[in-house]
Amino acid sequence: MYEKMVKSIDPSALPDIDTLIGQLRQKLPQVYTAGNLHAYCEALNIVLKIGIKQDYTPMMLYLPARPDLKQNLVTQFQLINKTIATRNQNKEWYHDLFALFVAMPHHLELQWSDIEAEVVAMNQ
Repeated sequence: MYEKMVKSIDPSALPDIDTLIGQLRQKLPQVYTAGNLHAYCEALNIVLKIGIKQDYTPMMLYLPARPDLKQNLVTQFQLINKTIATRNQNKEWYHDLFALFVAMPHHLELQWSDIEAEVVAMNQ
């Protein structure tokens, strides 16, 4: 499901993890307020880059995603922010972040085919 998106990212051009996390923190409010395809895809692209940088490419490519869908968008964002904030105390934090993030399109009423096309286009 994520293969085209992950493979569209050049791993040699990625900044360090802290820079990527800073970029994600800056994008999250835009995703929440705009709630549109472009804002979500920009943030997802950063989430995928974090996974690549942390050597989670096989997980993203070959394991089935287990989206962690919460009752509403506010709760989804609260848990995403909590996961990022407590990442130093949780060695599985990226798995949690990824599960929460890939569930978010349900609340935003976005389609995965559109998301995939947008993310791939961003990386070309």
